[in-house]
Amino acid sequence: MRTALDLLKEIINLGFDQQKTLIRMDKILDKKLGIESRKPLLDEKLPDDIYVNILAIFTEETKEITN
Repeated sequence: MRTALDLLKEIINLGFDQQKTLIRMDKILDKKLGIESRKPLLDEKLPDDIYVNILAIFTEETKEITN
């Protein structure tokens, strides 16, 4: 499993702002994982399906921006 920090880095590498991305990621992960089970980014292991789904959201946005 990869961490939330890994995901943040990948999304930032797509060209997104770090602070805005972190806020959006937190909102998504709060809904998917529940706010009470959240950990620091470095320690928060994400199931592959959640990781890939969130990355896909941001990847799709980069495609829309470039078109």
